[in-house]
Amino acid sequence: MMLIDSYEIEMFSPPCDPGSPIWGARVRTNTDLGECMPYVNASVKNAFYDPNTSTLVWREGSHKYALRENVISINMLKDRDHAERVAGKITARINEIWEQRGEITPLNTGRVIPKLLDILKLLPRTNCKECGYPSCMAFAAQLVEGEKSAEDCPPLNDEDWGDNLHKLRELGL
Repeated sequence: MMLIDSYEIEMFSPPCDPGSPIWGARVRTNTDLGECMPYVNASVKNAFYDPNTSTLVWREGSHKYALRENVISINMLKDRDHAERVAGKITARINEIWEQRGEITPLNTGRVIPKLLDILKLLPRTNCKECGYPSCMAFAAQLVEGEKSAEDCPPLNDEDWGDNLHKLRELGL
């Protein structure tokens, strides 16, 4: 039996960037997603799960997903057609995980989003601007928000910074 058999999509422009060509979507489902979160948490890479607030956040490719109660939030969308395609894929994936839950050991422990200063300590702190941001602190903030990945810092891709890049990846960034 499918967990999510219907949903509605609400599009929104990022509040921090009005008029942006990039959109976000809230996918309102017909069911509470709380029960499936431990299974999704066990099935996706580098998820941040807070069982106390029943929230699960992770990034795949260019999209960041957030599950809460009966809502799936998705960012980095081009338009409504793109949102519909991505929403269809993520709801199908959640349904697949739910259908296979008998074979999945649920992961009820949470991972916490790393602190900004802990991330900054792993960055070169040269403020070189090669990432497109004015400072390493600004770039670290984008990592926390899930808008950038560690690989987007060119110096981290150098051999000398390989250990720090690995540590950032372990943090799910």
